[in-house]
Amino acid sequence: MKNRIILVSVILGVLVAFWMSGVASAETTGSVIPVVHVIESYSGSLTIGGDVEGGVMDFGYLPAQGEPAIKTLTLNVTANANWQITVSKNQDLTIAGSDTHIPSENFTFTSSAGTPEPPGPPTYYSDSEFGTDTPVITNGTAVDSCHANVAYRLEIPAIQPEGYYSAGNHVYTLIVGD
Repeated sequence: MKNRIILVSVILGVLVAFWMSGVASAETTGSVIPVVHVIESYSGSLTIGGDVEGGVMDFGYLPAQGEPAIKTLTLNVTANANWQITVSKNQDLTIAGSDTHIPSENFTFTSSAGTPEPPGPPTYYSDSEFGTDTPVITNGTAVDSCHANVAYRLEIPAIQPEGYYSAGNHVYTLIVGD
């Protein structure tokens, strides 16, 4: 019996020694360095150039069921934080004073990088219809100056009545910050 007590005491002693030395357990650590870039406030600017004169993008005279016409805007962006650009229309291409309009699916846009291109890379959109707060470019990052292109594509349907059509305003909005 005495031998058993000695054996159990030795085994318990060894287990306690392992437990206290940390050999019987595993421990992992990691660390994080918090950082912040403090800015006075969000700021940015957006200027529009390209196939525009006096704020008007004139497609000229186009025949029904002709080849699609393409006109391109160049957007110059500066932003001190992450940014995105949206566009909103207030009407379809419509003959003034009537309900006659060119369907939205026939008047679309595709955005792409300009020169110098936005860092990131941001997200661009293809064959998008104009709507309310429609994304043009998202996930842009802070930049001193970059360019993005917005190619307008207009295709006149075969049965479109003759007339002078206007889309009213397409309002581009640069959103800087979250």
